[in-house]
Amino acid sequence: MTVRGVEIERRGEVGWILINDYQATVEAGATDPDFIGVHEGIGLALDELRWDNSVRVVVLTGKNDGEFYRFSRRSHWDNPECRDRLNPLKPRPAPGPGAAAAPPVQRRPDAHEMLMLIEKPVIARVNGDAIGFGSSLIWGCDFIIGVEDAKVAWGHTGLGEIIDSNGEQRGFPWTMTPSYGMVSILYMPPAKAKEFLILSKVYTARQLADMNAFNAAVPAEDLDATVDDFVQALLRRPAAVVARTKKLVNKPMVAIYNAEEDLAGAYTTLDLYQQSQAGMMD
Repeated sequence: MTVRGVEIERRGEVGWILINDYQATVEAGATDPDFIGVHEGIGLALDELRWDNSVRVVVLTGKNDGEFYRFSRRSHWDNPECRDRLNPLKPRPAPGPGAAAAPPVQRRPDAHEMLMLIEKPVIARVNGDAIGFGSSLIWGCDFIIGVEDAKVAWGHTGLGEIIDSNGEQRGFPWTMTPSYGMVSILYMPPAKAKEFLILSKVYTARQLADMNAFNAAVPAEDLDATVDDFVQALLRRPAAVVARTKKLVNKPMVAIYNAEEDLAGAYTTLDLYQQSQAGMMD
């Protein structure tokens, strides 16, 4: 059975994108040649729903309550095979007999670019911790509604010291420059943004709502009703007007994203090379 990091459900005029547990899917898909992880799956799901005329609103959420998206536990990186997966100086194993060579060009939609370009409104239903890549996804959404005690943190600079809601350490034991469009889509005052990105400051959804960065932070039992209020309000408005308004508001964000994301990706690769050369990834 092919392992997938993301699932799609259609509930009337609403398309739901469900994020599976990241570490579990990475480990389960390690030997699956057709594995599609969370990073790839989000872009593909958004692209699919973009062209589905029966869908007018998209909800992005974690499949399991308590977790919107959390990257791997710190202990995951104690495994040399897991470290080697990101180490650019480690040789990659040769593909087995009959296996297709990796394509020279990545042919999948970029998740963050799709969040900005899809004409349909996307609601982040933050039903638990958003740590790492998940915290970048929420900023690309059009509306953000979270469980008030959910923890939100950027992980590339966390040194594996971020503590999730279960008391577990999360993240890489090395550091990388923020990518995934974080500089262009993150909504915080500059001093707060630098604390979030450089020091991996952990916020709760309630704190972010109080900073006017989230639309709402509510008790867990009120999450579905609050999300549905936003969905119904969007469905009452003409889809074309919603699409054009979103496009207009997102124009500056798209321009900044296009200007900085390739550079951010290059910086991240450079970080990995330098730390690998220094023996920090062994």
